[in-house]
Amino acid sequence: MRTARHSEIADELRHQITSGTYEPGVQLPTEPELEAHFQASRNTVRLAVSTLVNEGLIQLNPGRGMFVPVGSIPFTVMLSADEAGTYRSGVKTAGREPDMRNFATRIEYPSAEIAGYLEIDEDSQVVVRSSERFIDGRPYSLQRSYYPMDIAKDTELTNRQPTARGTIALLRELGYEQVGTRDIIRMRMPTPDEKSFFKVGPGIPVATLARTAYTAEEQPIRLTVTIYAGDRNLLSYEMGQVPPRKPGGDEITTTS
Repeated sequence: MRTARHSEIADELRHQITSGTYEPGVQLPTEPELEAHFQASRNTVRLAVSTLVNEGLIQLNPGRGMFVPVGSIPFTVMLSADEAGTYRSGVKTAGREPDMRNFATRIEYPSAEIAGYLEIDEDSQVVVRSSERFIDGRPYSLQRSYYPMDIAKDTELTNRQPTARGTIALLRELGYEQVGTRDIIRMRMPTPDEKSFFKVGPGIPVATLARTAYTAEEQPIRLTVTIYAGDRNLLSYEMGQVPPRKPGGDEITTTS
């Protein structure tokens, strides 16, 4: 069965974008230029372009043209259990530039879902520490960590600045030794705020990773929810005895 012409054009354009022929930020040929190049009708070219817009590989800027989104360069995220220190050091080790912005601390009552993760009542307050994370100036992730009030009260966890030594070390000092974590990953479409932050086009999902940290007594001491854009992240886990990962590409060992 012969492939539809607009699919053939979309396949060729997709290959040119993902292979780097058209680099992030580069303006693509106009519709008339694509019509001439592919010897196709306007409707056929528009169907091909629409396919790649929905995949997040083409961004339409009214009055300016079509561009390859700058967020299309992928990061390989090797997940670890640490906090901000690992994020910064991991990104720098990969030769990239980390940046954490809009760090905030607040106290709130948890939703039923958050309370369920932490095994607390919805009437029990939590301390929430949130931040926006960037790599090379491009939006990388949104992160929120939740701490039960009976753990966080009158500690550095309520400070308005990040903890330099990391919250795992701080929790250990407070008598809460983290011995294990449970991760739950969901894929969904972004909220309007997430779509604006990540600058993603139509059809691009986000991955939400909820990591609950536990003590040896099986007490939940922290829930960290990290949101990643689906067009620029590859989540990679290693379990058991595996050979060291060979470096290459945009691999970054960082935190979830």
